[in-house]
Amino acid sequence: MRTASFLAFGLALFALALGGGAGAQPPRGPALKPLEIYERFRATVGEGKYDVAGLFLDEFLKSGPTDADYLEIERKYGTTVFQTLRTIPKYSDDPATEKQIRANIELVNKNAQAVTAKVLYKPERVAKYVRNLGETYEEKQFAQLELKRTGEYAVPFLIDALRANPSKELAAGILDTIPVLEGPTMAGWVAALDVFTPDQQYGVLVSLARRRDVRDLLNNAQTDFVPFLWRVLSRPRSESSTLHDLAAQLHNELVPGPKADTKRPEVELTAFARKYYDHKGRYFGAKTNPDASAALVPVWVVQPGEVPRVVRLADVPVGQAEEYYGLRYARWALDVRPDYEPAQALILALAAERAVERAKYAPLAATEPAVYKLLSEAPSRALIELLSRGLAEKRTPLVLAMVQVLGDRADREAATPPAGTSPKPSLLVRALGYPDHSVQFAAASALLRSPVPVPPEAKVQIVEILRRAASFDGGKPGESKGTALLVDPGKFRADANASLLRGFGYDVEILGSGRDLLRRVARSSDFDLIFIDHHAANPELIELVGQLAADPRAAARPVFVIASPDKPRSPTFDQLLLRTAELLAATENDVLGLADPYVPDARYNADEQAKLRTEVQRRRDTVLRDAAKGRAARLQRVIDTLPIALSDSQKRLLNLRLLLVSYSVLAAEFAVSPESAPGTVGEMTRLRNQIAAQPPSAQYSATGLASSDLMKLIERFELDVAKVKGAQDKYDALRSKVDPVEIGLAVEPFRDPVLEARLSRLLKEYPEVKVITEPYSKLALEPEFKVLFADPMMVPREAPVKKAESRAAIEFLRQMAVGDLPGYDFKLAEAELRNAVDVPTDVDRASAAVDAVERLKSAAAQQSLLQLATRTIGEPPIGLRRKAADAAIRHVRAYGRLAPQASIDEVVREATPGTAKDSELLAKLLTLKGMLAYHAGNFANDLKNYNPPVLPPTPKKAPEQKEPEKKQPEKSDAPQ
Repeated sequence: MRTASFLAFGLALFALALGGGAGAQPPRGPALKPLEIYERFRATVGEGKYDVAGLFLDEFLKSGPTDADYLEIERKYGTTVFQTLRTIPKYSDDPATEKQIRANIELVNKNAQAVTAKVLYKPERVAKYVRNLGETYEEKQFAQLELKRTGEYAVPFLIDALRANPSKELAAGILDTIPVLEGPTMAGWVAALDVFTPDQQYGVLVSLARRRDVRDLLNNAQTDFVPFLWRVLSRPRSESSTLHDLAAQLHNELVPGPKADTKRPEVELTAFARKYYDHKGRYFGAKTNPDASAALVPVWVVQPGEVPRVVRLADVPVGQAEEYYGLRYARWALDVRPDYEPAQALILALAAERAVERAKYAPLAATEPAVYKLLSEAPSRALIELLSRGLAEKRTPLVLAMVQVLGDRADREAATPPAGTSPKPSLLVRALGYPDHSVQFAAASALLRSPVPVPPEAKVQIVEILRRAASFDGGKPGESKGTALLVDPGKFRADANASLLRGFGYDVEILGSGRDLLRRVARSSDFDLIFIDHHAANPELIELVGQLAADPRAAARPVFVIASPDKPRSPTFDQLLLRTAELLAATENDVLGLADPYVPDARYNADEQAKLRTEVQRRRDTVLRDAAKGRAARLQRVIDTLPIALSDSQKRLLNLRLLLVSYSVLAAEFAVSPESAPGTVGEMTRLRNQIAAQPPSAQYSATGLASSDLMKLIERFELDVAKVKGAQDKYDALRSKVDPVEIGLAVEPFRDPVLEARLSRLLKEYPEVKVITEPYSKLALEPEFKVLFADPMMVPREAPVKKAESRAAIEFLRQMAVGDLPGYDFKLAEAELRNAVDVPTDVDRASAAVDAVERLKSAAAQQSLLQLATRTIGEPPIGLRRKAADAAIRHVRAYGRLAPQASIDEVVREATPGTAKDSELLAKLLTLKGMLAYHAGNFANDLKNYNPPVLPPTPKKAPEQKEPEKKQPEKSDAPQ
């Protein structure tokens, strides 16, 4: 069925929910009040009917809830009632509907926060109620209710008041308020335990223990105070015997198992830290990913300063929260016993893993110097044990960090096989086969720097790793997020899916079979994602996935299997309209003359700048409006050629869509925004609203013949566009930027649950492989990427990292070629070395490659050197051309004339006095010409025709005329 607009879909399901059956109509009578609608929303959430609940939420927002309504809901259900809506993993299977519901949730949170801030978040109000906690019983009770309504905002005020050593009555009132407040607010009190005096800590712990939900508090990282109990128990009892006894008592009451006096504090604190290192922590108030895993969490911390303050950090990435709590408790363990090795190792591992995730595979020495310093000062034995654990537990960030640091140390033990009767590879050799490209390259680099001899079989692996890393030339667009490999034998389907992936910023390589994919994986390590349509053959899907899983060269990169229908899905008429509009825009030759967006100019005051901005906006909107009308008219002329009959109302709808499509393509082409062209954005919004308001009967249905004819026109047009690179690039860019679902066009999604279930059963042995429906919109892929990239190590490596690895790989291969690293067969990487010379996008990389290619005895190697020496396209640096020419001379001298005649002819053409810009380069080209194109007859003619330049006689110098000597007056002896 067609994906309707959210409004139309919402009204239909809303009527169904209220009426209770198909064809039900909304009940007659007065409209529901906002609070009544919200009650129904909560009821449907409680029943698990999340898609219907999303519709009630939409109606709640449209009903215009007042400030009083928001406050009443929070009074009744708690201050976090709206925030908890974020934690539901999925509301609807339809991506457009899911996106709209999520937007509504953020809107209702924003509205509620604004209302709460306006009415409740006032420092003087909170301070008044905090003071009243020490007054009469009635004032205290009312103050507690108001502070509970205020939620987390009131917690820092209460903490500061208690720290100020208030009167006995006020202190008791504050502590009595702790059991009254909502559970999430306890996170602030737990964090504040560090800044209280022992007596205050005693009072807060007693108050926490009085709460009805005290055991629930222990299940969440922010409110679990058991680690603090162990911190108290780790100190001498003489410091505060009452606090020490209370901590033991609370532990024995709340924590099942052996009593506190039978355990060691450093062991228990390290176990708590280990829980967060192993990603097993739970959190209050987490924003979740579509798979229900936490993505962002609130964390309360103590900010250091002259007067430390407890503050709430909102939306902290869960990895950062794990690092905070893990390091916090591991440090407490070291306070108990500084030489406790498990806690030391845990701090090193936590710091290293999070640093690698922040660095996004880049070397820690450059990106995380503080962590690198910590690791570089650690004992080698500790780092080796961490590397061994990382390899066993498949902890990629830990393995990468340890290999980098141990490699920089040229550590002998890490490169030495363990002692024993049966031979086992060393840790670094094991890392060569680890399923991650960066780990493999780091291990190869470490072994090449190691003083320990490398086993012969590992040398082959090292060259293979260097070869695959060297193949990245860095010539792809800088804004690219990475490379996606797409295997699909269906041209139209592959083209559509590739367009969607490009919309996410990926370069896409389309492959026709599984065998092509395996060859591509073996060729280079620069890919980041793999998409396989289940129709891909040769080999069959299960065999292909199995080979990828077993091949370390695939490096456990994310693999998606697309469950596309067996019958190719035909695009809707609206989708074809959009593609036609994009084709027309790609071949548009008229220059719009669109003014650049206004840039503020300090020479004018605010009023003058506003006037200038408005004028620029008006001119831009005028040009865009005229262009949209012109393109819509061109689209209409294409439609007029099709066998399609429409009613008047359908024609009006089609006209609206033609305008909307034209505006949308223009907006993608010229980056239209509310700031640069507010009139255009407003017109697009008006068109979308007007289309959504059309009655269902007006929805036109193009005949199959019309769609078929339009498809044939598009295919012919695309062939013409493909002949012009600029037009093809523009067409690809527009297709990737305009999502038909986002602009409200009809799209035919297709989902085959039976097929998806069958593929899931087929691939059950490979849980890391994700089965997805055939994506028809960017919205359909967004949740998948959100879940995938929640793991930082699944995020594609950035181009600078790949480029640095490629440059380093070429340098290692050069050292092998010149003999600095003997015993390696660098010739296995000949194609990659020659490519670095043939495409000199990186001068340093190409220069190193020239040294290696000079040692390759092949015609292709000689040809590459000659082509670079004579290359004028792209204007490589003269110094690089000189080096290539010099290397070519030595190559010819060593191996003879191997290059094809075409390359020799190019040398002859370039070796002409007056054509080369550099005399040294010309001299080398002339030498090559003499070596490669010597002809006895021509040489004899050159000898006979040689005439030395006639130099003009040296002009005679005129004799120098000496100036007459000036005579000094004679001195007189006579007195003056």
